[in-house]
Amino acid sequence: MRRRVFGFAPRATLAALALAGLGMGASPARAYLPTHGMMLDSLAATVAADLLRGQASDRAVAVVVPLEGDTSGLLAQRLLERLRSVTSDVRVRERPLATPGAQPPTMPPGMPPAVPASDSGSAPLELHARVDGAGVSYVRRIRSFPFGVKGYERLVTMRASATMLEQGTGRVVWARSATASLQDVVRKRDLAYVSGGSTGWNPPLPQGTGPRILEPLIVVGVVAGLVVLFYSNRN
Repeated sequence: MRRRVFGFAPRATLAALALAGLGMGASPARAYLPTHGMMLDSLAATVAADLLRGQASDRAVAVVVPLEGDTSGLLAQRLLERLRSVTSDVRVRERPLATPGAQPPTMPPGMPPAVPASDSGSAPLELHARVDGAGVSYVRRIRSFPFGVKGYERLVTMRASATMLEQGTGRVVWARSATASLQDVVRKRDLAYVSGGSTGWNPPLPQGTGPRILEPLIVVGVVAGLVVLFYSNRN
């Protein structure tokens, strides 16, 4: 009986270690690294929450889509989700296509032509929003000692504005803008991974300069010279 116990224990331990090793291999670090699209979606949620902060109404709200500048549709989706959590009646109204040859509007973007005012306290509200800017860029190289590049600092930004109007009267209920950004470091070997599934977002890598490249080489040369001098003095 003792032989069976002591003979079984090492095999059980090895099996447990093998399973643990397989589990660790199935969860690489890159699984926790967000892609460009994931970071933009996170910013869209932040911007939508900021634009609709404190806004709750018992009146119907129609979101005019597609949003200007929202090529991915991320902000429109987040605005609809946010509105649905605070308003019971949320609708979608398609933006009419521009007529070829028409004169450019003289009013700010997203504002409909003025109409005679009327008493319509129960009229539905319309949300006109636009993305004023969104982008992904690598702003700085992260160097490895003594030379080379081990990663890049990534910056993702989004700016948007929104105007809530009274349908029929054109009265502005509120207008607001919001900006959000995220910053992290992407390892050189993960560049292709973070760009996957993010069509249109493939930022160029920052280029280095001569003095920065020579700096680690100079340091290595000075250290090597000191080492040689030290041993030559000993002899």
